[in-house]
Amino acid sequence: MANEPMTLELSSATGRSEACEQWEDRMVQTYVPLSVDIDAEQAFYGRVTTSSLAGTEDFRLTVLAGRNQEFRRSKSHIARSDEHYLLAGIQTQGRARLHQDGRSALILPGEMTFFDTSRPYNWTEGASFGMVLVQVPIRLLREQPGLEQVEFPTAITVPAASAAGVVAGFFRNLARIRDVSPEQADVLSGSALDLIGSAVTLAAGDRPVDVPADTLNRERVLAFLRDHYTDPELTVDEVAHACHISRRTLFRIFDGTGETLNTTLRRMRVRHAKILLSRDRSNLPAAVAFDSGFASERNFYRVFHEETGMTPGEYRQAHLG
Repeated sequence: MANEPMTLELSSATGRSEACEQWEDRMVQTYVPLSVDIDAEQAFYGRVTTSSLAGTEDFRLTVLAGRNQEFRRSKSHIARSDEHYLLAGIQTQGRARLHQDGRSALILPGEMTFFDTSRPYNWTEGASFGMVLVQVPIRLLREQPGLEQVEFPTAITVPAASAAGVVAGFFRNLARIRDVSPEQADVLSGSALDLIGSAVTLAAGDRPVDVPADTLNRERVLAFLRDHYTDPELTVDEVAHACHISRRTLFRIFDGTGETLNTTLRRMRVRHAKILLSRDRSNLPAAVAFDSGFASERNFYRVFHEETGMTPGEYRQAHLG
């Protein structure tokens, strides 16, 4: 029997709060525990189609499309996971940026990148995107010849014209065939595990090494902040220590970016607070403040008003779906 794909499509036109909640639940069911940060000021849309590959339930092919959403997997999400996966994301529309392991990869249509669910990651710049994702359990990859000890090439851009990019083209075409003929897609997917293993090996051999130190350090700091910005007690010393740099270097790497460390952290917290306020009327401002990383409710009100021109209550009233 053919492996029939399953599809879910949601938008804010059907009721924003309910649609956003259903969408995050489906993303968790399809992939792994994670958070979906949806821009409260923009129209939301999401569509996902998924099916298994090569007769293996945990080895999956999904086609994902959406607008105005970003994905975040933290250490707390990882702690709730029983299985870890390597995913290959193949961009088909728009652009997206993956942050993992201190690196940042901008992915344009036709390009591919890898990410490992055993470590924190973020997908950003999801204003409008389309993507084919291949999800394979790491335990299956480690059983492939030559992949027992290889370091996975996470958060690097794999060009469409590269050798690994040929494999990306196979999976992109497999997703198209699945939509019109699941039976033929099942036949073709028999070689899927060998192909994704080959792509990992090829991409690992092409990993870039000449990255300016400050660029690498800044990406490492941003990755750490994305995973810890909700901690109200986070300090400059903790950030510097965790990223293996000095305080002086920490402040220097933000020079010329238009933002300081503090404004970057503040922007992340305000953005998170906006998402919480727009999701649930029952969330008290004090709880939103703490859950977003602010040390006090008073500080939260002041910063939120400076960033948005509204009080938290005014913002909620204007954006609650």
